[in-house]
Amino acid sequence: MFIPPANDPLLDYLTSALQKNGRRAKAARLVSRTLLHIHTSTRAPPMPIVREAFLAASPAVKLGSHKYGTKSLQVPYALTEKQRIHAGVKAVLAASDSRPGKSVDIRLARELIGVLQGESKAIVEKERLHKLAMVNRGNIGLRR
Repeated sequence: MFIPPANDPLLDYLTSALQKNGRRAKAARLVSRTLLHIHTSTRAPPMPIVREAFLAASPAVKLGSHKYGTKSLQVPYALTEKQRIHAGVKAVLAASDSRPGKSVDIRLARELIGVLQGESKAIVEKERLHKLAMVNRGNIGLRR
């Protein structure tokens, strides 16, 4: 049964990220089923869980590569809120591909719950990126 979720910008964004070949209704159905799986697994409202999971998986910085003489240096950049959410959605979707489960909605629901429990590849990737940014923070002044 397809129950359209409440109008939420994060869900619209997730639907757009899941959409392939213009099939938005199919992506919206996947998001709706994901919310249903989260609700049945946790017995809690799914929207706060989804918001908290995406914010937990969203990195605050990105690394850009800049040439300085003959060297190629990694330079950290701060991300805007929209860029953070985009990176978090991409990380969670990429990490959900390695989860066990037959369909996308089940894997995505398990990944979102796993993010909150700290058992996600998206969290590991975020920590790795932040650690790299901390190591390379001395290169910030070398931007042109």
